Amino acid sequence: MNDPYNWLEDLRDPRVLEFINRKNAIFRSRFCELSSKLSGRVLKYYEVPVLVNVQGSYSGIFALFRERKGYTVYLYRNFEKTRLLDSKSLGNDVIIQWIKPSTDGRLLAYAYSRGTDVATVRLIDVEAGEEVDRLEGSINDITWINKYEYYYTRFYREGRTPDGIEAPAERVFLREAGGKEELVFGEGLPTRYMVSLERSIYSDRVFITVHYGWIRSSVYAGRLRDPSTWRLVHDPGETTVYPVEHVGGKYVLIVYDGNGLGRIISVGENGEVEEVVREDSKYPLEDAVIYRDYIIANYLVEASSALRFYDLNGKLVKEMRFDKPGNVTYLQSLGEYCLFRYVSFNIPYRLYEIRGGELRVVDEKVVGDVCVEELLIESFDKTPIHVFHVYNCCKRTNKALLTGYGGFGISHTPRFLDYMLAFVEDGGEYFVANIRGGGEYGRAWHEAGRREKRENAYGDFIYVIKWLREQGYEVVIHGRSNGGLLCGVMYTRIPELIKGAIIGYPLLDMLTYHKFYIGKLWTPEYGDPDDPKDREYLLKVSPYHNLKLGVRYPPCLIYTGLNDDRVHPGHALKFSAKLEDMGVEHYLRVETASGHIGSDPEILAREGADILAFAYSILELNPG
Repeated sequence: MNDPYNWLEDLRDPRVLEFINRKNAIFRSRFCELSSKLSGRVLKYYEVPVLVNVQGSYSGIFALFRERKGYTVYLYRNFEKTRLLDSKSLGNDVIIQWIKPSTDGRLLAYAYSRGTDVATVRLIDVEAGEEVDRLEGSINDITWINKYEYYYTRFYREGRTPDGIEAPAERVFLREAGGKEELVFGEGLPTRYMVSLERSIYSDRVFITVHYGWIRSSVYAGRLRDPSTWRLVHDPGETTVYPVEHVGGKYVLIVYDGNGLGRIISVGENGEVEEVVREDSKYPLEDAVIYRDYIIANYLVEASSALRFYDLNGKLVKEMRFDKPGNVTYLQSLGEYCLFRYVSFNIPYRLYEIRGGELRVVDEKVVGDVCVEELLIESFDKTPIHVFHVYNCCKRTNKALLTGYGGFGISHTPRFLDYMLAFVEDGGEYFVANIRGGGEYGRAWHEAGRREKRENAYGDFIYVIKWLREQGYEVVIHGRSNGGLLCGVMYTRIPELIKGAIIGYPLLDMLTYHKFYIGKLWTPEYGDPDDPKDREYLLKVSPYHNLKLGVRYPPCLIYTGLNDDRVHPGHALKFSAKLEDMGVEHYLRVETASGHIGSDPEILAREGADILAFAYSILELNPG
């Protein structure tokens, strides 16, 4: 199929930069004044520290924060917080992506980049502050044997693996600090298979999980110091399984067979399987850890976290809910203590610790107050769709921003709203739709929105929009990444129902998405455009191919970043160029120092103010 906008896929072409500069100038001329009015308030929310990543060790808790001036790593010991390093010392516009301490806390690995998935990984001695080793690329799962030996996973984005498999693919390496390394797991695994690695706290075992897309996985394990002992522990077939721990001579796993909501099993050294905690009748099990004589299991109840404490035989001891709908992540056990992060719409973080059987708040931050309502809205086929409604308790309007995701089994749980809190402050009302394709109700909910069944997800979102319209709301939709695809589909299908669309870092050309960056990884989720049957339904949903002359489209804002090496910026650029030639009012905003995973807080604040400026303008909402 001849595409007159293909030239916009070549980011090295000088004409592309000219196009971007021209479109950015148009956006600035239209929204600069309003964005400037909002920028101070937006920046206020980016001055609030946000806990990005937290990892425990025997010598303290390592915490990565996004702060006003960048990203900072702290160490908590006895509730005292010590600064270890910050992103500004690594360069301008740098973000720290993740941290991983050794179990004893003497060593720390961290990855940093300018918003790209490809990063530099430094391994340091915490006390001395000296660099032990350094890696470049898409690196993860640093797992120490000792100070000078460790495992890591390397994701091959292009080319071939050392054993000759075409990218995308992933492999596990054993490395000695200084450079000597060998491939120890994954040889021969086909393309599109990913590998993750973690170690046991209670034994000398290491777990290796092999994933195919977001739909199938199997667990291997063996002795930490001897990769020759790594063997298959459990393969559940056409579903997923993940490790929890190795304790009492048995492997404890979460498996998503049955109805796909998750149950906990144990697997003996000879392969015998026993059920420990049976599958819930309605709500999915997200993750679990073993802490002393308890299994602490994190369930998703109507898209919010609830912790259940079981004894080691699977008997329920107690359940823990939170004061507001929220999300528990980074649940982990260090044997002698357990920790996790909790967030909600106006709570950027609350760091919890369980020690000696007592639950304590190590640190927290709360920003103002919001009201949260939970709705159930009937979809086209009578399926109830859960929706969060976040609003100012004292000031409401009929101006709505609706967001959704609906893909990859990723649940759209409560998160800190940062710049969107300014919108809520001014009476705007924020809605989060938990549509099919996500993981809010387990594997079946994901499957109901995958591949050709994505029509269910789109139907769900349309019916939420219709319900909002019936309640008298004016609606602007907003989504990012796969959520950007969702908004692109809505934009081309129901332009008459929305006031506008905000389409961020999006996939929009569904016939070529697999040809760029790591797009091949997503074919299990979307389908393969090179397969004629898949191509037929992909053509029906591809926003880029469904723009039609003569249709009255509402204004839209498309935004992306040049450093996005996950979703190619060409999706956004081509969509904009096509809209321009059709005479449709739209705006393109391209951040030159931002990637898919984010950017420096000041850049994020600038981007947030511009997004709000568009939303306020379209909804005719006055900034307070």
